[in-house]
Amino acid sequence: MRVRRFAHLYLPACKRSVGQARRALAALVPAGDVADNGKLLVSEAVANAVEHTDGDQVRVLFDHDDASGELVCAVRDSSTHTPVATGAVGMDAEHGRGLHLIDTLADAWGYLPDSHGKWVWFSLTTAA
Repeated sequence: MRVRRFAHLYLPACKRSVGQARRALAALVPAGDVADNGKLLVSEAVANAVEHTDGDQVRVLFDHDDASGELVCAVRDSSTHTPVATGAVGMDAEHGRGLHLIDTLADAWGYLPDSHGKWVWFSLTTAA
C-alpha cells in the first residue's frame, strides 16, 4: 500500500526553528538513513533560510513516499540571492557548510525563485 505523508510548516525566522523542523521531519519519516540525512539537511536548509530571510517566518514543506522511501523537502525564505554550494569547507568553519552538505548528501537539490524570495529543495531516497 502506497502512503504519502506531507507536512507544511510556518516557522518563525529564528534559530529555534531549526530544531522544530528537525522534530517535525522525525515525526513524519520512519527511522533510517533517509530520516537521519533528512534531519541534518533540513537543519542546514532552515538555518540558511533563517540567516538570509528579511521576513519574520520561513516555510518548510515535507513530502515522504513510504513505498519508494523518497523524501522531498523545500524551505522558503525571502532572499532573492542565488544559493551556491561552495567547495569543501573546513569542519571548524562557522559558515558555508550548509549547501555543501546538501550538495554532497542529497540525491538532488536546487532552488526555485518565486515572487517573495526562493525555495531551496532537496530529495533523498532509500539506498538500494
